[in-house]
Amino acid sequence: MALNTIKKKMNSVKKTAQITNALRLVSTTKYNRIITEAEHYDQYAQKVKTMVSNLITPDMLYDSKHIAPRASHPSTNHNRIDYHVMMQVRPVKKTGFLVITADKGLCGSYNSALLKEFHDFIRPMDKESIEVVAIGRPIVKFCQKHQLNIVSERYHLSDYPNFTEVQTIIKAAIRFFQNNIYDELYLVYNYAPNVLKNVKRIEKILPITRDNIADDVADANQPSGPRPLIEPDIDSVLDVILPLYAETQIYGAIIDAKTAEQASRMQAMGQATDNAKSLIDDLHQEYHHERQKKITNEIIEIISGANAQN
Repeated sequence: MALNTIKKKMNSVKKTAQITNALRLVSTTKYNRIITEAEHYDQYAQKVKTMVSNLITPDMLYDSKHIAPRASHPSTNHNRIDYHVMMQVRPVKKTGFLVITADKGLCGSYNSALLKEFHDFIRPMDKESIEVVAIGRPIVKFCQKHQLNIVSERYHLSDYPNFTEVQTIIKAAIRFFQNNIYDELYLVYNYAPNVLKNVKRIEKILPITRDNIADDVADANQPSGPRPLIEPDIDSVLDVILPLYAETQIYGAIIDAKTAEQASRMQAMGQATDNAKSLIDDLHQEYHHERQKKITNEIIEIISGANAQN
């Protein structure tokens, strides 16, 4: 390879390394910010969960393996979700999945690994029984490819989504459960316990059953002090607090997914920068090898010419 060609290639790779390193630094800054927000939100979500645990008793919860005998009572407010509906285990005819993917690229296998996990999970299921609440264009394309029905979709979330930004799709996901569009709801998202690890999660959050809250309820109902005074009555309070609990679970998953996205992008861009530096080192060696070869050939030509004159 000509020396000029190697030089051009080195300069090109150096510019790429500068770009990927800049993206890594940007993702690091975003990760540090959102991880702080996530920690603060976790405190709020835990408070909501504690309130729910303090208000309900173990006998209000149903085992997800059995159909609840309790029916929902009518509500006069169309936007109100009756707590009986939130806790009622119905025969599963339709299953809802709220899947959170990233619209932006350069984050390695963040989307592909999650979608593979989701595909493996739903493989035994009938496609007609699946309803998807989609966040991000990758999951929408996945559903179109596999002929899965999308009941709601949302694109291009900001790097630090507040609740107002996503409340429409969150409330829709809960409303679909209330209106029997699906009989159970799973969250599908990436979670990063630390910057080096990315965990794919598929969690059922609705209905609220012994499987997802019973331990907290049992702990809260241990005799450790006086029971809270509830006004006007527990039904009215739970009508408000249980939808709020489901909303905090979904919004928390969105925050976790955004945290994992930035962590994945940090890793991907850091790896790309390291690969670029490694390639530059190889090109340096190749450049010096070709340069030495050229010098050696020139010396041989000079010696050969001097010998010919003699």
